Amino acid sequence: PVQARVRLDIVAKFRSAELELDLVTVFDSEVDASKSKVALLGIATPVRSSFSFRRAEWLSLMELWTKAVKAQSDSWKVVGSMTETETSDVSHLTISAGPGVKFVIRSFQRGTVIFVLSRDDMARFESALYRVKEFLAR
Repeated sequence: PVQARVRLDIVAKFRSAELELDLVTVFDSEVDASKSKVALLGIATPVRSSFSFRRAEWLSLMELWTKAVKAQSDSWKVVGSMTETETSDVSHLTISAGPGVKFVIRSFQRGTVIFVLSRDDMARFESALYRVKEFLAR
């Protein structure tokens, strides 16, 4: 049997109206072990845009997440941003705290996509962050 060289696993999926936020792990068995694992945070609006992370970037995302959770309020405030590396279409991710957590991915090729994660979904999102962290650490 032929083995798939790339395995994608959706760790968590969040929906809000017609929008979707996904946390995905990717394993590529045909590249160097240090580059075989990647995580994606993707937003579909229906335009799909994603931001890729290796372990160090994922830990930075988790730090921004923690800041956003602690800074919940009635109005939006940017808690931080990141710039994607190792990709041809570099994306920028901005995270804001307010009545939930707002994720904005901007890319030259795909434009801007926005997803607001409700407070009701924050515990499940945090759990998924840790599952992805474990995947990247293996």
